[in-house]
Amino acid sequence: MPVSAQQKERYSQLTKQSVATIHRSYQVSIEDELKCLSDYAQPEDSRDVYGRGGIAQAFEADVARLFGKPDALFLPTGTLAQNVAMRCYSENTSRHAVALHPTSHLLLHEHNAIEALWGLRVKTVGRPDTVVVSADLDKLDATDICALIIETPMRELGGVMPDWETLVSIRHWCDANQVALHMDGARVWQTTVFYQRNLQEIASLFDSLYVSFYKDLNGISGAALLADSWLIDDARVWARRAGGNPVSLYPEVLAARYGLEKFGDKMTGFISYANTLGRQLAHAGFTVCPQTVQAAMFHLKIPSESKNIAEKILEYAARTGIVVLPLPRSETDNYCICEISIGDQAVRHPPEFWVGHIASCLHD
Repeated sequence: MPVSAQQKERYSQLTKQSVATIHRSYQVSIEDELKCLSDYAQPEDSRDVYGRGGIAQAFEADVARLFGKPDALFLPTGTLAQNVAMRCYSENTSRHAVALHPTSHLLLHEHNAIEALWGLRVKTVGRPDTVVVSADLDKLDATDICALIIETPMRELGGVMPDWETLVSIRHWCDANQVALHMDGARVWQTTVFYQRNLQEIASLFDSLYVSFYKDLNGISGAALLADSWLIDDARVWARRAGGNPVSLYPEVLAARYGLEKFGDKMTGFISYANTLGRQLAHAGFTVCPQTVQAAMFHLKIPSESKNIAEKILEYAARTGIVVLPLPRSETDNYCICEISIGDQAVRHPPEFWVGHIASCLHD
């Protein structure tokens, strides 16, 4: 059975009271966050007006340079960023289909907005349980595909990534078929270790990409779409049409800039820690997915119902003050999945600390 609303509420309360929490980075109170951002703001920072000028325009230029792209657009959500990009590609090519993996966020978590709201058609590519490989593209009829979306790392598969050679072959297929290649880079900050390349080199394979500022960087909210200027210009129009162009975004932009400065250089350490923790959990008899952790996240597969595991996590947190796992996020007939994302909370303790407490929580 799925986790109940009451369990989620209790988890939230216990997390606030905890002395140690494994998941993501620490979130301060609203009051402390606003004080921090106020102290962080520079004298030259000013409000944007509907995304123009001020801190928003300056930050967009910084992010574009970071990824080596001609232009960038700060948007309230990644959902808007990616759907807008797909609509722009469709209008530019008069093609109306988008190819994406069966586990894409656009299919699983957006109520089918890409078709219901944006008027595009979806073509799935690859198997749900593995990354896209070159052979998968040979099965696609590309004649009506305007863009192909590749997520890396892939959240629903525990942070796995297509290898570099696969990305290059996908790039060649897109070029041969006049299909734009777009990266779902919600967690792109976690890719540099696996690919042994910097963000500009990784982004160079893609015509466009979206990045998130709250998942790994602990921002308030917000995303950026990076691409050629024609697409960004068109995206501004579509964002306005969709109600995604508020009068000012300066609080979210300020938090995004702060998060990038604070956490950007820490991702390598988070990834190394996740790899070590994954190995130690596997050695202790747990099922870790993927077997070799590639990013600052992985899945723990536990042979039990979500509701039962949630209750164990809650009881352990109430008794010890230690939140050893996030609540299960999905389940099958045979197991449930806890998604562990490493941030500054987990790394305050050695991996052995978490292995011991996870074992005590789940095995007692």
